[in-house]
Amino acid sequence: MPEVELEVEVEEVEEEEEAAVPEEVEGFAGWSGSKLEEIREALLTWYAHARRRLPWRGDPPPWSESKAKLRSEARVEQKPCMPKQRSLSSFFGLKAAPRTHSGEVQIIDLEDISQGPPADCALSRDSEDVPSQAARSFPQSAYGVWVSEVMLQQTQVEVVIGYWTRWMERFPTIEALATASADEVNAAWAGLGYYGRARRLHEGAQHVIKKHGGLLPQSCHELLRIPGIGPYTAGAIASIAFHQPAAVVDGNVVRVFSRIAALKGHAKSTALCKLCWRLAEDLLDPKQPAAFNQALMELGATVCTPLAPHCGRCPLQRACKAYQLAAEGTVASVTCFPAKYDQKHRRQRVLALAAVADASGAWMLVRRPPHGLLAGQLEFPAIQLPGEERREMQEASAEVMLHLQEMLGNFGIQGLTLTPLSAPIEHVFSHEHHTMYVFRGCLPDRGLCSQSTRDALWLTPHEAQKSGITSGLQKVLHALLPALPTKRAAKRQKR
Repeated sequence: MPEVELEVEVEEVEEEEEAAVPEEVEGFAGWSGSKLEEIREALLTWYAHARRRLPWRGDPPPWSESKAKLRSEARVEQKPCMPKQRSLSSFFGLKAAPRTHSGEVQIIDLEDISQGPPADCALSRDSEDVPSQAARSFPQSAYGVWVSEVMLQQTQVEVVIGYWTRWMERFPTIEALATASADEVNAAWAGLGYYGRARRLHEGAQHVIKKHGGLLPQSCHELLRIPGIGPYTAGAIASIAFHQPAAVVDGNVVRVFSRIAALKGHAKSTALCKLCWRLAEDLLDPKQPAAFNQALMELGATVCTPLAPHCGRCPLQRACKAYQLAAEGTVASVTCFPAKYDQKHRRQRVLALAAVADASGAWMLVRRPPHGLLAGQLEFPAIQLPGEERREMQEASAEVMLHLQEMLGNFGIQGLTLTPLSAPIEHVFSHEHHTMYVFRGCLPDRGLCSQSTRDALWLTPHEAQKSGITSGLQKVLHALLPALPTKRAAKRQKR
């Protein structure tokens, strides 16, 4: 089989209990008073000049799209030495993503804009210097912060910008989201992956309407009572929207702290995460919690990146122990911190799909169970095959078709001829690898179906896409109908 490009779709997976990390993790006592103030001041000063323009921050367009550029420039930096310094305005001449009337995101370069402020200036939502754009701006709100933080889990900023703005236009208030149907919410989320996030956001909005009259509470304690909101999201909403002195710790913060203090342990270790929460609470600037928390996360997202950190541009370089160790040759690179986490092998699943269309071009789809992988999403009816079937599909195809026809009997379809597609379709999740063998059939008249014991939806490809479908189903439809427009899965990596 020819090599195919695999896209990774992130979905829920229960993590096993992490192994204990070395005791050295607990050996770091924190920063002294003077060091504390030095780190705070350096971060806040850097953030005032370097922060990205983002719609959920209340910034008018154009909005920033930067990570791809940052990564490409940093690939040559394997070991931090003292790279040639560049001006902030040169480095932060980031790309931007204004939206067109159709809602699409258009990428431009801020340095090509003939009018407007330089990209390294401090930003204000009320600034008269910001160039006017066709796209509207969004006032910063607690609800908007909540939606952005949920979307940014496992998804890059430049992807989230378009989804967030379309979401806020479709569901501008908590009440609008709470009263929407599950199908409407799913359609707005389609393509972002990790669909449990959308379901919990919907449930959370309904909880806020019922328990809080449609207004998000301001304290972390009350926010944590809302379905789907955990310590990180509660801290982000409380600090960014309500300026409460609440700390936040995400993967970016763990990485920054691991390098500043040269902490041992891998990024997902329970002990390291607990230590980082304590450090974040100690380091938090009580007077500017919103700016401080966003600065810390922004640093990890744009400068202190996982594989290619920009040490020469980091405002905390002088305080960074990992940088000092790398400069001395004690460690190979700052990327030794945090320690590498051994990823679990993806489970391999082999599936046979029955793709049945009627004479009008509608396809028979079913909904997955309400819990677990891709909960409640549309898919073609399928059966799981033993792993060895993958190598012997040609010999086993007749037997597989018999099983599929037996399954189709549950939908009232009897004796339908099925034809296999020439090649399987590969689809990769964060924790599973699916190999899908597709068997297609045409039903001349749906009226010929006998009584069914399972519910099915008959949708044209256009109707299916409008209702919101997963990237895996998009792949299958594209294999069946090559002329059908398709889109790539959202880029996966936080912020």
